Amino acid sequence: MTPYLTRDDVRRAGNVAGAYLDSLGKFDLTTLSPDEFLTFCLIVVNEANKAAGDRIVAAWTVPVGSEG
Repeated sequence: MTPYLTRDDVRRAGNVAGAYLDSLGKFDLTTLSPDEFLTFCLIVVNEANKAAGDRIVAAWTVPVGSEG
């Protein structure tokens, strides 16, 4: 188990952040307003941390019905 962000965690976050950019119809970060850019950054940070948390919880979760 890796307790820090992995490339896959960041890739998952990038997919969510990319969907945000798609919703704005913007694909060049230099065209984002300050609030849009801040939201983009928050999505990347929060989603990467969520992906890492999901991975860590999954590693420590005992499936129902298994012995442990």
